[in-house]
Amino acid sequence: MSTRKTPRPKPAPAPAKQASRAVRPRRHRALLVTEASPYYQIWVLTNLTAKPFIARFGERFDLNLTDWRILLTLADKPGITAQGLADYTGLDKMSVSRVVRKLEAQGRLVRENSEADRRSFHLKLTDAGWAVYEEIAVAAIERETQVYAGLSAAEVTTLHELLGKLSVRARLPMN
Repeated sequence: MSTRKTPRPKPAPAPAKQASRAVRPRRHRALLVTEASPYYQIWVLTNLTAKPFIARFGERFDLNLTDWRILLTLADKPGITAQGLADYTGLDKMSVSRVVRKLEAQGRLVRENSEADRRSFHLKLTDAGWAVYEEIAVAAIERETQVYAGLSAAEVTTLHELLGKLSVRARLPMN
């Protein structure tokens, strides 16, 4: 008797996975309903209200909406610093810095050294900056009036109060 074992056959390799194998589609759904989100609606309102700006003033004055909003803030808050401007508007420091350099190059604002902090500059509109501001501000007031025309005076007051409260909350650090 022989103790020799017969070799076992090797198992067949597993069939290769088919590349075109049907994958069950994942079911996605929106987590945010845009029509029901006041935050989204504020964003849309901001865009719609500002829409005529570019066509009417953007090319003529070489300004985009952020440039205009900085110009507007400087008119209302003369002497504000770039850091103060970033804090007040909610824009990042780099965006503010870029706009300040652009407006300065256009001769629309000047920087004045701060006596309290030598690293800081107070920003003020020049006469040329005021001229651009005044022309655009008249149109901005007209546009705002047109948008608010659908609200009563009490509703405008309530809206202003509510937006103020929301701005305070939005400035809080995220958890």
